[in-house]
Amino acid sequence: MPTDVFETVNTLVKEELGLYRSLEELVDDEEKMVRQSDMEGLLEVLQQKQSIISRQEVLLEKWNSISASLGVKDGGREGPAFWNSLANRVGESGYNQIVSSIDEIRELGQRLLDRESEIRAALEENLAEMRATLLKMGKNRLAMRGYSQGMTAY
Repeated sequence: MPTDVFETVNTLVKEELGLYRSLEELVDDEEKMVRQSDMEGLLEVLQQKQSIISRQEVLLEKWNSISASLGVKDGGREGPAFWNSLANRVGESGYNQIVSSIDEIRELGQRLLDRESEIRAALEENLAEMRATLLKMGKNRLAMRGYSQGMTAY
């Protein structure tokens, strides 16, 4: 039984790590789209990211199922009761392997959140520049219209 729990949890960890790595690639694409002011490309990347986030939500349900099978009622994977129960079921070596992978996922997740904040700031800056450009274009159009109307008066 401990081997089954280890294999199940280890499979979930690998799947989750794969999803985070996919998100990392999409964050690279997102950053590129923002730098290039490619809003259409950005929307496409955001849709792809949403798909991965949906898959992460499915994984969360699997984690909750494992938590329940370990007899943990509160806190799910994030609570100490889960990790204590898991350690008892999979042994020290299996536990250490799983925790190492979870630490890697958490570090990657934090890096992605940090990058997302930087990208969001760059996007806001780009949007401000785009608004200023559009406003300037609007004023230029008004000036051109006024000039054109003035020319027809002569």
